[in-house]
Amino acid sequence: MASPLLHGLRVLELGEPLAVSVCGRMFAELGAEVLQIRPAEGERPPASREATLAREVTDALKREADLADLERLAGEADLVIVGGQPASLEAHGWLPEQLRTHAPSTVIAAITPFGLTGPHRDWLGGDLVTFHASGVARMLLGPVEDAEVEPPVRAAGEQAQFIGGIAAACAAMHALYAGAPVDLDVSMQEAMAILPAREHSMPGYGMLSLTREKRADVLGASYILPAADGYVAISPREEHQWKAWREVMGQPEWADDPRFATHAQRLQGADELVPFMSRWTSERPKAEIATLAQTAHIPCFAVNGPLDILDEPQIEARDFLAPLPGAEGARAPRGLFGLAASDYRREPPPRAGFSPREDPTPRRNNGPLPLSGVRVLDLSWVIAGPTTTRYLAALGADVVKVEAPTRADPGHRSELHAVLGRGKRDLAIDLKSPAGLEAVRALAAQSDLVVENFATGALERLGLGYEVLKELREDVILLSASGLGRTGPDAGAVAYGTLVQCFAGFADLNGYEGRPPTTGFAWSDPVLGLLLPFAAAAALEARDRTGHGRHVDLAMSESLLWAMPGTLLEAQRDGTMPRRLGNRSRDFAPHDLYPADGHDQWVAIAVTNDHQWRALSEVIEGLEGASDLSLQERRDRSSDLDATIAAWTGPRDARETAAQLQAAGVPAAASMDGTMLFEDDHLWARGFYESVLGDDGEARAMVGLPWRWDGGTRQLERASALGGDNAEVLRDLVGLSALEIDALQSAGALGGIAAG
Repeated sequence: MASPLLHGLRVLELGEPLAVSVCGRMFAELGAEVLQIRPAEGERPPASREATLAREVTDALKREADLADLERLAGEADLVIVGGQPASLEAHGWLPEQLRTHAPSTVIAAITPFGLTGPHRDWLGGDLVTFHASGVARMLLGPVEDAEVEPPVRAAGEQAQFIGGIAAACAAMHALYAGAPVDLDVSMQEAMAILPAREHSMPGYGMLSLTREKRADVLGASYILPAADGYVAISPREEHQWKAWREVMGQPEWADDPRFATHAQRLQGADELVPFMSRWTSERPKAEIATLAQTAHIPCFAVNGPLDILDEPQIEARDFLAPLPGAEGARAPRGLFGLAASDYRREPPPRAGFSPREDPTPRRNNGPLPLSGVRVLDLSWVIAGPTTTRYLAALGADVVKVEAPTRADPGHRSELHAVLGRGKRDLAIDLKSPAGLEAVRALAAQSDLVVENFATGALERLGLGYEVLKELREDVILLSASGLGRTGPDAGAVAYGTLVQCFAGFADLNGYEGRPPTTGFAWSDPVLGLLLPFAAAAALEARDRTGHGRHVDLAMSESLLWAMPGTLLEAQRDGTMPRRLGNRSRDFAPHDLYPADGHDQWVAIAVTNDHQWRALSEVIEGLEGASDLSLQERRDRSSDLDATIAAWTGPRDARETAAQLQAAGVPAAASMDGTMLFEDDHLWARGFYESVLGDDGEARAMVGLPWRWDGGTRQLERASALGGDNAEVLRDLVGLSALEIDALQSAGALGGIAAG
């Protein structure tokens, strides 16, 4: 009988943060035995309803253990995950260096709001504070009409906790694969800040962060249009897509307007174009519009809410949502990565202690880094795949990026390639030429991992589908990223990440009540870029143990839903669509974003207990007499209290205000942008930015990795130019002679730098 992917792995969770439970869920779902030690019920810090509901899912495959067994269980575990404020961890004896006395051969991953080191080590976190401290809040909704009316906003669903947990799981799985006891330091601020890697590296090029106000040159690639029963998201950005969209709409007269003749003109004229398209869409149901558009191969999806997604045929067909035991029949996400059913755990461990250990698999030791000796054939492009292979390269893999000579990765048009292309070799070769395809097949035969994010069916049409790859190398691991997955009735849907965010209900949850949804920041792509390296290391570990490869089939839609379990449960239990809350909380008060000195400057404040409220009331003039207000009283008087707080923060510097409040014991952070992050001494002290030599010979500071791991990762050299490694790869890996390489060059099968 087949065993789950991570069969035999032992994991111990310590602490209460949702991020710790999320990290443990990543391992538990794939078969690891996960035990958790939590504080006693009365000692647990207050949690939002969202976090409480999410834990019903993230804890479902685990079993609680007794604190008295901590020393024994830590010593028996392969991985210990611990989280909380560093001072609290130290008081419990749970810092990595303290746990190491009980667990000398264990991987220990610590998840904290701002890291275990640095000037802000002891800053208080929470989802609102760490989200705004990361800089992502300023990009989440995309450009807005008036930045003073629509402040930056966090994402719904405790996303800073989920991203922190996923980043920790990614690092921990690679540390486990390396087989050495290490201490991992994961900052939730940095895990979030790494998502917009290009944007947060731009200050290294001397470029300031863009304003949040809408500009004509950033409009028009994607549209949210009204439908008769909601909204649709559509992006006919290619000329053939625009032509097809005109035909779907019945060739209206306005479509011949010369103002909309080219993509560039449609970008500039979006304010005039949207009302024209809306006349047609507003008369039709969103499902009908999406079906008509997708039939014509136009990227388009209905903007769903959490209840809508439950009935989507694609989600049903892939069996991604299943009844959660004890959850009144509500369905919850399961089976991330699209693997065979036998690869997953379906029940908690049988006991509150680890099972007897089987004969251990000999640990690989092919070099100094986790993936030393692992070769990756990178057939991916844009963001999700290249982000994945950037991490794999940083962890020691030899990554060969393959690009078409005449259609390079769009990242080459901007600094995206400079950020995501680092540490890889670049081969520009025509896969449609017999000799070019044969060369890449030879590379595949030597590759442990193949990464791709083409449209469904494209890899097969190229002659490199999974069945073909297995013929070339029986134990190959294929990592596929797609919008909706490689199976199911809508597997062939044309998708962009921002539109999938609309399909999965993510976009509809973010922002402010009463405002239409937006596509916003391409959130799903970099999240996949964190999830796929975890799956890669898990599949490599299983391959070394069993001799079998895998096809990882990761869907953007399922990744988004996997990180929204609390919202999904709430919608099913209440029978209503959750409303957008912006930065507010239904559970805590005060909990919002407040104005600071300067245009579009803000400070996030999140009071979650009475002690923090008293501390806040001692700092802010006008709150002195309100220090004894209960939580319910603070909720009832929230408008007046928020006005008093805003009047105090308004004339003050956001960063100085956050530091003052943190010193008083109040969770707070400036709502950062990329420039502010670049100026943050805390991030520099932690090594978040790395110096890389640019093509012009100048050093550029770019964002590094979302974890601190001494000796476990390497600093990546600058990205290669298109075809910059043609000769080296073809000669040293494929084994072609100089004459054969010249023949490929002469036939036009190579691109970029000359192969000679």
